[in-house]
Amino acid sequence: MITEQDIINEIEAIEDQIRNISSEFEKLKKRVPEGARLRAAKHGKSYQYFIKSHGTDTNGKYIKQKDRKTASVLAQIEYDSKLISELCKRIETLKRFQAAFGNPFDNTLDQMVFGKRELIAPHYLADEVYLSKWINQEYTGLSFEEHAAEYYTRKGLRVRSKSEILIADILDDLSIPFLYEKPLHLNSEIVHPDFTLLNIKQRKEMYWEHFGMMDDMDYRNKAFLKIRKYESNGLFRHDSFIWTFETGRFPLDTKAIRKMAKELKTTLGYHT
Repeated sequence: MITEQDIINEIEAIEDQIRNISSEFEKLKKRVPEGARLRAAKHGKSYQYFIKSHGTDTNGKYIKQKDRKTASVLAQIEYDSKLISELCKRIETLKRFQAAFGNPFDNTLDQMVFGKRELIAPHYLADEVYLSKWINQEYTGLSFEEHAAEYYTRKGLRVRSKSEILIADILDDLSIPFLYEKPLHLNSEIVHPDFTLLNIKQRKEMYWEHFGMMDDMDYRNKAFLKIRKYESNGLFRHDSFIWTFETGRFPLDTKAIRKMAKELKTTLGYHT
């Protein structure tokens, strides 16, 4: 179901496009005389181009082949102008839809008195309610060995490596909720993904495994086997499964991880 946040995200994406196009549009306008327009006339199997500089100039001045780039600039200016106009119309349409937008599930619930709401099992939960239930679910993760090194994120979550601290802190910085080492059933086997994320738009979980010792052959073989297990259960990379890795020579690239996580936030349906 389309949510109001989907509409807001679409409006923001179009506004970004308008800003980018407008920036290039203004640069192009400086390369031709003010108010100049392009006329295209069929000439045999090709076209001839003319530059029109004012309203009464019917035919315009012929643009020679060696000056063809001027024609391209004028055509791009006209296209960009029309596109900006169409995108603005699109935003206005979306805003009208947003103004009339209402969630029928929430609206129906609002019509019930509070005493009756407690007796109802809603057919749909608002995103914030669904997310709250998901993030507060109870589960038993993997235990830590008695003398294992202790690594803690800024929020005090105990993890198993410095790299997991970095990933967890980046997710927290970007307000991407996650569950650490939540058990996952893969056929008859239970695995504990490093991070379980929630695609709030699709109400579907996504799993992130970080493989930190890929220069160790035994570790690497186990990692590849684990990846195969995910895939054999229909959990594929970038759809339901993310994996990152590092070696002693090539440690975790936090800049790349942060960039990936920012894009992931939009994919998962969280407002940026």
